[in-house]
Amino acid sequence: MFKYGCREKPQVNEGIPVPVTHSALALPRPAKLSPLHIPQAREWPMGCGCAGPVLALLHSQGWTLITDPDANVHCTSPDGGLYVGFLPEAPAARHGDLWHIRALDVNGEPFWEQTFSAGIPPQAVAGFLAGLIATPTALCAHCASTRRRSP
Repeated sequence: MFKYGCREKPQVNEGIPVPVTHSALALPRPAKLSPLHIPQAREWPMGCGCAGPVLALLHSQGWTLITDPDANVHCTSPDGGLYVGFLPEAPAARHGDLWHIRALDVNGEPFWEQTFSAGIPPQAVAGFLAGLIATPTALCAHCASTRRRSP
């Protein structure tokens, strides 16, 4: 059964022994569900194509929101450093990009961009933006503390 520090485990469908290391045997396994115990079903958020949670968050933070004639919504942070576009009627939406988020430098040029498809729940986009809004510095806490310690 044990050969060269490994245990051979036969494949059920092929009958070919596959070496399994001891470390692989120690990995945590998901619990098997008993047919008598069915957990309560949880409904995870789905992409619904709406902008409600995101626009409510941005409006509450004092962002400028503008709806264009094509029903796209353009939002800019109070300092002008972040742009959020809900663009259901833009050409990019045909390729799946519904949300466009860009961090802008002092000249208004993007230095990073994140897009989200229509399949992403608006609550997830709002959570992403809430995290950015709650972070008052350009660096994460880890990098900021590392930079302070270096000479």
